[in-house]
Amino acid sequence: MKRTIDNFFVKTVKLTPDPSENHKRCSDTEPSTSQVMSSPGPETALDNEPHTIESDPEPAEIKRGKVYTFRKEWLDQFPWLRYSKADHIMHCIYCKECGKTMAGSSAFVTGSNTFRIETLKKHNASLKHITCRDKCTAKVSPLPAAFQRQAAANRSSDEAEMIIKFNVAYNIAKEELAFTKFKSEIILMKKNGLNVNPTYSNDVACAQFIGVIADTLKKKTSVQIANSAYMAFLIDGDTDIATKECVIVFGRILRRGRPVNILIGHIEVEHAHAQGIYAASKKAFAALGDQCSNWLEKIIALGADGAAVNLGSKGGVIALLQQEAGDHIVPFHCMPHRLELAMLSVQRDNPMMGQLYDLLHLIWKTYHFSPKSMRELRVIGADLGVNVLMPSGVKGTRWLPHVSRALETFLKPGQFTAVYYHMDHLAGSSANADIAGRATKVKKSMEDATFVAFCHFIADVFSGISKFSLLLQKNEIILPQAVCGLEKLLVTTEAMVARPKPSGQLSEFLADMRLQRRQQQDEGEMAIYRFQTITLKGEASKLAGDGVAATKLKKVMDATIKSTVKHLKARFSSLLGESASESDTTKAVKCFNIFNHDSWPENQEDLVDHGADDLAFLLDHFSTVLRRNGVNTELAKEEFVGLKLLIARMFKDKTYLSLWELMLIREPYCSEYKNILHLVHIMLVLPVSAAVCERGFSAQKRIKSDTRASLHSDTVEDLIRISVEGPSLEDFDARESVASWFSQGQRSRRPNYRSWPSEGHVTAMEDSP
Repeated sequence: MKRTIDNFFVKTVKLTPDPSENHKRCSDTEPSTSQVMSSPGPETALDNEPHTIESDPEPAEIKRGKVYTFRKEWLDQFPWLRYSKADHIMHCIYCKECGKTMAGSSAFVTGSNTFRIETLKKHNASLKHITCRDKCTAKVSPLPAAFQRQAAANRSSDEAEMIIKFNVAYNIAKEELAFTKFKSEIILMKKNGLNVNPTYSNDVACAQFIGVIADTLKKKTSVQIANSAYMAFLIDGDTDIATKECVIVFGRILRRGRPVNILIGHIEVEHAHAQGIYAASKKAFAALGDQCSNWLEKIIALGADGAAVNLGSKGGVIALLQQEAGDHIVPFHCMPHRLELAMLSVQRDNPMMGQLYDLLHLIWKTYHFSPKSMRELRVIGADLGVNVLMPSGVKGTRWLPHVSRALETFLKPGQFTAVYYHMDHLAGSSANADIAGRATKVKKSMEDATFVAFCHFIADVFSGISKFSLLLQKNEIILPQAVCGLEKLLVTTEAMVARPKPSGQLSEFLADMRLQRRQQQDEGEMAIYRFQTITLKGEASKLAGDGVAATKLKKVMDATIKSTVKHLKARFSSLLGESASESDTTKAVKCFNIFNHDSWPENQEDLVDHGADDLAFLLDHFSTVLRRNGVNTELAKEEFVGLKLLIARMFKDKTYLSLWELMLIREPYCSEYKNILHLVHIMLVLPVSAAVCERGFSAQKRIKSDTRASLHSDTVEDLIRISVEGPSLEDFDARESVASWFSQGQRSRRPNYRSWPSEGHVTAMEDSP
């Protein structure tokens, strides 16, 4: 058709809706986004449409002679589309839900009357529409069940793999191995057929895993400290391989009625004076978190060695602690250390004791620094049919059982003979004057009958002292046990003045000497006395005849026993009640003997009044912490009488630990005697021994060695915590640590991430058939 000027001017005719339907607009509500997204398909979207589209919809626009109308099939083609018949507009439910902020100025937000399929397709493909659709879909629609199951399976698989790696890392820390062993352990697992992902399989990951495990253990420590009513703490200092001064801090609390020592921290100190050590101790407690911020209110005692920087009454750590927390805090000198100091005093008083120490040290020195001498000693032992042992040292350590072990090794059948023959060989053949002179001195001492008998006597003395020292080194040792063991040691030692220890080494030595005397008299031979085939000189005949009476040995034995008893009582006077001048804290320790049920009187009338004055002193001395925990002191006095009668009648046969554990955790005892049991609680956490600090530093020396001297102090603390306090590998459960590890980090963890293979690996794969 030929174009005319009229064809370029088309009049638009708008169809006006029926005015009678205007009142229905308020009822033309549209379904919400959640209703649309909950629908399984487009059919529901059509059902939710509130308007009925007639077969002949009203024309909306006439252009160039053509009328554009809304078509109902578009609702099936575009599920997001909605049409309002009353307003004669269509809109997008997603864009309308998100608003102009996300959808922009699109007409599908407010409503569009451009009823064209191209417009709908263009909007459906627009980026803003897709963004709004994804947001509404994610907000309303749950993940499909299949996807949820797959996600849960992936999480379970990731956790299972990480548990394996955490177990390997824990074993490395528990066995005090280097972090670099972690990768080889993972490779070994893969070689043995276990499918382990190489991600997180290096030494850096191992250190991170160990840190998370240690933090998990530290959180448990923090909870235990926060839940404890009373606590003592123990400190000790040392210098590590990197020449850094460190302080190790342990706390002593009750756990289910039994005392336990738990690591608080291992801190590097700026200065090793009292202020520096005290500041380091406070820093260790601060690292436990805010829930332990009131730890000073729970402290009742400080345990340490006898160094003035720790227990000095004027300028030591205990003085600073008492100034800040209260004068009721008891300074407790480590009992194994006190025992060592007492025996060192005995050694200085007794020349023969010093001679014995020197002899054992010379023997140890000969074989410790000379492999040749040790090899020759083993050859002599093989000729004698004896399995010789490496001689033990007697110096350079704090615990006394090493002296007892050295004596047992020295007097061991066959060992004494082998050492004597080898010393005789060195004295005659060594070109080194020092070695020859040392061997001559040792040989001469080993031929002296008095000295040999004295060695057996000291072996008996140290047998009891070693048992007492081992008792004091136990973590669960409590004050009544220590006092009872000390009293037993004093009694058995004093009894040796009248006679040698029954079935002891000296008794057996004298019995053997008497037997040789009778045999030689029966055979009419010349009196020659031997010990392990070695001929003895000096007072051998007197020892074989009248025993130790009227001999030089008797005088030495009496002097040794007298000196031992004197120095033991002097070192432990606060526990034995023999101190001439005592402070309130010293008296408080002595007063706790009222809870030693073995020392209670048998008479019931005397038992009722037993310990009343000491109890009153304890209630007054610890009144600050007792009031803080709600203790009624008057009721405590009444309960103490009932507690004594109950124990004397029913539980006299129980051990100290089992008795107080029963009273503290079992009903009805823990309720009926709750006030007096607060004092029992305080007594049980008194730091009798600081041996746990020495164990901590022993672990530090093994961990921070010459090859690992650059370890940070925090890492050393983590490794000590796992080594000393961690459960066995069989009992370790890594799930809590793994969950904590997954929750940490700025980015999500990807245990199953697989990096691109290296160039060499790709080449090998291409070359493989």
